[in-house]
Formats: sequence, structure tokens, C-alpha cells
Amino acid sequence: MVEIYSTIDLLKARLIKSLLEDNGIKCILADENMALIYGTSIPFGGIKILVQESEEEKARMLISSIKPSSAKE
Repeated sequence: MVEIYSTIDLLKARLIKSLLEDNGIKCILADENMALIYGTSIPFGGIKILVQESEEEKARMLISSIKPSSAKE
């Protein structure tokens, strides 16, 4: 699996996960529980969204359609 996005915002991570899954892309939110423990000061780079390598390009295009800047915060 590859990381395609990271954020300290749990809501944003869950919205992106929902967008990807609604478009048939399976994904994992790594370190999601850290956000629940640490709030906005998450160590280790925040919540990471991971997808299969074969879905990476499609996932990045979907994310860029809602956020035209870089794929990391």
C-alpha cells in the first residue's frame, strides 16, 4: 500500500476515505486512533491515507478534484 495523503484533521481524513470508497477504491486510515488520543498535535505526521499501488493514480486524481494543491498537508 502507498500513502497518498496525510492530514491532522480526522474529519478531513474520513471524508477523503468516504470519497475514495464511494468511487470503488479501498483505503486504510493509518494512525487514525492517534488523532483520537492526541487531537490536533498528532506525532508521526498525522493520519495517513493508504491505497493499493494499482489505485494510486485514480485516488490522487479524485483528491486533487477537491483540493487542487499538493497531496500532503
